[in-house]
Amino acid sequence: MQTNKTPDLSTYFAAFRDNLETGLDKAFNSMRNVSVEGRLTALHAWFDSDSEQKVLGVIPIGGAMLHSHEHRLLFSVPALDRDTLDTWWDYAKGLQHTLVRADPLHQFSIISLILVCGSCEGAALRRLRRLSSDVNYRAPATGWSTVRMAVVDASTGKVSTNRAGAPLAAILRQAQP
Repeated sequence: MQTNKTPDLSTYFAAFRDNLETGLDKAFNSMRNVSVEGRLTALHAWFDSDSEQKVLGVIPIGGAMLHSHEHRLLFSVPALDRDTLDTWWDYAKGLQHTLVRADPLHQFSIISLILVCGSCEGAALRRLRRLSSDVNYRAPATGWSTVRMAVVDASTGKVSTNRAGAPLAAILRQAQP
């Protein structure tokens, strides 16, 4: 007899973290259990990309290298309601200001905050879809940054994201245990 038992959040989360880390592109570096701006993340994965500046995106002009970045941070949240979501969103926007190194050679930076929840309120997930934080940097800094936020409901396996997080959803679905 098979039962539809809700998985234990700790077991699900550990397996999810392991799968997410294993599935990272080779360009990513990662660290487990590291403090990032005052919060302990189970996994912080990031990439830093340097590329040659090109005219019309084709002809290299030499000189300084342009840089791009992504930071993916994974957290476990026992229960997600609107107030808790707002707290995490404020944290993510704060990361956008502290982790993004905008300067004249900056192309883009992405902050991806991933929350794995034991339970999620529908109101929080509806609010998540409307959250957005995009910054276009002005001289002397250049480029842009955005915050992608995703919520994985361990009890249902459903992945919800804000609009910017849609490309992240497929990666997270593949990481589910």
